[in-house]
Amino acid sequence: MKKISAGTIPAEVLQFAVDELKKIQNGEIIFIAQDNYFVQVEIRQRRRIEDFAGNFSNEEKNFSTLIKNVQQEFSKLDYGQLSLKIQKGRVIQLERVVRQRFTGLDGEGI
Repeated sequence: MKKISAGTIPAEVLQFAVDELKKIQNGEIIFIAQDNYFVQVEIRQRRRIEDFAGNFSNEEKNFSTLIKNVQQEFSKLDYGQLSLKIQKGRVIQLERVVRQRFTGLDGEGI
């Protein structure tokens, strides 16, 4: 298993996300962190009736700025998730959900 650095998303995962982003008309891509380490990526695609009309392509878009923003925001997460919200083939929102772990309340935390 490859060693992952704290606060980073592996390059191959980012490439996978960009490849999926090129295919998604409506949905989201979610990066999940635990203990400041990337642990999971989720792809959620929603198909609206107008999505079946065709004429859709994200191939020509440059995602380098988006990737930088994703890495920067993900580096701030200890526990939580970073979501890219996609509508009509465009990333419309970057959402960061931060979770806190409490220890000592019942001995083991949450």
